[in-house]
Amino acid sequence: MGIIRLLLIAVLLVGGYWAFYVYASGEPYDEIGTAINSKLPADARAFACAELKRRHGAAAATPPAGCEAYWSSL
Repeated sequence: MGIIRLLLIAVLLVGGYWAFYVYASGEPYDEIGTAINSKLPADARAFACAELKRRHGAAAATPPAGCEAYWSSL
């Protein structure tokens, strides 16, 4: 039971950091956020990249890691 609780906490921490990165981070090039985003399924990455581009716009001229395939089509 302890290992399941530990895994659940880890998933919540990683998911929470990713949500913070997408919705609240002032920096689209955050190393931890881009690392998490790069490992997610394509739909989640596309959503995150669209949100990052909407929030940071022209300030983020080059796409963050993991968003290269989605940045130009947004």
